[in-house]
Amino acid sequence: MSRNLWLFIMFFLSASVFGQGTLRGIVIDLGTSDPIEGANVSLKNKHISVTTSSDGVFIFKNLKSGTSELTITAPGYQTFTEKVIIAKGGEQNLGNIALVKSPVAPGKKTADDVLVFDESALDDDDGASTQSTSYLSGASDDVYLNAAGYTFSPMRFNIRGYNQSDNSTYINGINFNDQERGRFNYSSIGGLNDAFRNKDVINGLEMPAFAYGSIGGATNINTRASAYAAGTKAGVAYTNRSYKVRAMATHSTGLMDNGWAFTASAVFRWANEGIIEGTFYNSWGYFLSAEKVLNERHRISLSTFGAPTKRAQSSAITQEIVDFRSIYYNPYWGYQNGKKRNSRIVHSYDPTAVFNWDFKIDEKSNLKTGVGFHYSTYSNSALAFYNSPDPRPDYYRNMPSFYYASVEGFPGKENWDMINQLTDIWVNNNTDHTQINWNDLYQANYMQNELDRQSGKKSSARYIQERRHNDLMETALNSVYTNQLKRELRLTIGLEAKYTKGMHYKTIDDMLGGQQWIDIDQFSERDFSDNRMIIQNDLNHPDRIVTEGDKFGYDYDMNIVKASIFAANEWNWRLFDLNYALRGTFTTFQRYGNMRNGRAPENSYGAGKSHTYLDPSLKIGTVYKINGRNRLSINALAEMRAPLVYNAYVSPRIKDTPVDGLKQEKVISYDLNYNFTFSRIRGRITAFQTHVFDGVETTGYYHDEFHTFINHTLSGVDKVFRGVEAGVSVKLNNSFSVSLAGTFADYRYTSNANGVMSAESGVNLNLAEPVLPTKPGEIVDLREPVYTKDLKVNNGPQAVGSITLDYFHPKMWFADITLTYFGRNYLDFSPSHFTKSNWDLYVTPEQKAVLGTQEKLKGGCMLDASVGKVIYLNNRKQSLNFNLSLSNILNNRDLVTGGYQQGRISKFVDKGVASINSVTKYPNKYYYAWGFNMFFNVGYKF
Repeated sequence: MSRNLWLFIMFFLSASVFGQGTLRGIVIDLGTSDPIEGANVSLKNKHISVTTSSDGVFIFKNLKSGTSELTITAPGYQTFTEKVIIAKGGEQNLGNIALVKSPVAPGKKTADDVLVFDESALDDDDGASTQSTSYLSGASDDVYLNAAGYTFSPMRFNIRGYNQSDNSTYINGINFNDQERGRFNYSSIGGLNDAFRNKDVINGLEMPAFAYGSIGGATNINTRASAYAAGTKAGVAYTNRSYKVRAMATHSTGLMDNGWAFTASAVFRWANEGIIEGTFYNSWGYFLSAEKVLNERHRISLSTFGAPTKRAQSSAITQEIVDFRSIYYNPYWGYQNGKKRNSRIVHSYDPTAVFNWDFKIDEKSNLKTGVGFHYSTYSNSALAFYNSPDPRPDYYRNMPSFYYASVEGFPGKENWDMINQLTDIWVNNNTDHTQINWNDLYQANYMQNELDRQSGKKSSARYIQERRHNDLMETALNSVYTNQLKRELRLTIGLEAKYTKGMHYKTIDDMLGGQQWIDIDQFSERDFSDNRMIIQNDLNHPDRIVTEGDKFGYDYDMNIVKASIFAANEWNWRLFDLNYALRGTFTTFQRYGNMRNGRAPENSYGAGKSHTYLDPSLKIGTVYKINGRNRLSINALAEMRAPLVYNAYVSPRIKDTPVDGLKQEKVISYDLNYNFTFSRIRGRITAFQTHVFDGVETTGYYHDEFHTFINHTLSGVDKVFRGVEAGVSVKLNNSFSVSLAGTFADYRYTSNANGVMSAESGVNLNLAEPVLPTKPGEIVDLREPVYTKDLKVNNGPQAVGSITLDYFHPKMWFADITLTYFGRNYLDFSPSHFTKSNWDLYVTPEQKAVLGTQEKLKGGCMLDASVGKVIYLNNRKQSLNFNLSLSNILNNRDLVTGGYQQGRISKFVDKGVASINSVTKYPNKYYYAWGFNMFFNVGYKF
């Protein structure tokens, strides 16, 4: 029976069958007529929803008469929406309601199965990685969003080029984007796919029902226990990605007769070594949810979850390294006693609790309130050294290219000998030099211990392993009131409030055989050796001796309070829909220093200056319903938003100094959408443009001229994001469909920025030689323009296209093959290459071409495929699911997903003109897409 005939039957029944406030139906698969268990069925203006049973049955009871909108969603199926008339009289039975499969079918792909960009790439120290804003978009039946969430993710693709802070993520209506960087912590839910599968995804500027929304859209994850179908799922998977083995299990009671519902899920992921050399993975996760329906008007729920994880990191690498080794080379590890040891180990754990109270005030109005709390502990280790050589094996002086650069124009036997010697080391992979030599680090400390014993005075160890902590404690409150004032008008009022305390400090992780560490800044000691005050990291405890577990270096907190209130109206008429909303946001933040730093004694300890902002926002959208299958919509937003705390200070580890003229960002965004749905073709085409003014960005690097670590902050940053995105799915027959998705865009800076360089050693950057500040508050930071205009925003490729052929067999076989092209991807630039002073020094066109060029990365293609099978057992009460996903089948190892331009510039000047070699001395570093990788999963449902 055709889908059109089903729709006709449902419309006829909904308009003519009478009951006593009861509405029922059966949700089935259009192709197989099998019942669909666990589908979510909701009535829009009634604000209620139920879940289908194992027989696909749903029932609404005690309904008042009137018109409503019935919506049915189920994983792997297109969303079904139809108006129904609830009349007085006998029971209404809508009969069988058939759902059409989406391109992503059950037993085929899940986000965790095909996503190669997982949390292991979220937080590299260089800041080059970004969190994919599309990770949670797979819940939508939107063709483009599904491609962005699955197919495009290996290239670190970000929808519309936005940062992850431009996409709001909610759990049970509570905003869980952190307030320091504005990002959602994906590692907090790592691997818990089943527990976080129920999502409402809002694209772009559309108006959510649960919040005000963001320019990049909004996602609400529903973890209420009643949202899960009753039953048990268990699965085991093997992969050759960040981890090798995954085991997962979920059990749900469904909503029981006593009004209780419970759901529990657990996951374990492990690898002794992942696809990248020297990395390991050890993670488990838990999820518990309980819900109680108190009566027809009140229900409460409590969810808690976390994913304690330990994993080893990898690094961006130069092309020279790839030529010698491979894209899987990792400089962070070395052999210790015959075993691989990584110097960069991440510890993360974000225990979270969410409490919700849903209050049905009356038939037209509801109040949903939630409180969330989480305490995120995140830290990563790194090597530190004192008066000793840099231990990194890929340090530029350990590479042949450094000596090629030095030799040009100045040939000498010694340099050529070094080139040949280092080339031989890298070609033959002498791991004593190409990886961290842990034995040398311990030996250096033992030798220092012996010198201390002979002199009778202990000094700092030569090498230690430090741990950098970025902990976060947040409490959030969200409350949303909705009222269907009349049939065509709905009112929504929402309140969001959040308190955040960010805690940033270092501890000693491993003394590596050393006896102690003196808490001073070695770069300051080199420049100001005759002044014991300025070199102190904490003047309250000068020359403090620290050892394993002790805090040192820096220790400060960020306290943030944010509250907002919004109101929205939604009008729905026969041909037009109109929505508009206003929001006001209050933000205040303050730095609190726990150490009195010697480089800023009057501006580092205790409570700093408070920064307060009031931000208005306005959004409006309209929909023109051309007919039942074609819609045009326009959305627009204008807002101001407080700067993110992460970017607000020029050198927060050292002092309480904000960016010059710290302003609110201004945002203007608009898009035009055309949606179409026919029996065999559906899709969306969107044109969008967003302007951002007065933004702030920050980066850090070692500065060769001043021989210290520099924090470089840009303010007055203007950007534009514009482009077209489209997704179309065509059903060829009952077995085959083809989907096309892609975007062509332009994300660029539209003005030059104001730069501030701040040295952590305390040197005055306005002078050629290191000089002590002569009085408190003396300006030692260097301010100069940075020529950012027309540089590209580094947030993934700006041209992407894919074509997918899907196959479905009624006996529950699934398969697909996808070809994807990535292009117009640009490397992240360093502001040091675009400062006015450097451009004045590098005068020739050849020099400027090397210094002030942002690298455009080479485009390329990737071929992926998957196959899956579902086997039903025991009269469909149980099932086995097999799934195999293959990524980058052609093993294309030339795809660069991102990276960065090194901030270091060495100024070799001859007669006032800089040498080209000084520009190319520190080459760009890259992240590469993995070669061929796979994921095989076996699941059992009962």
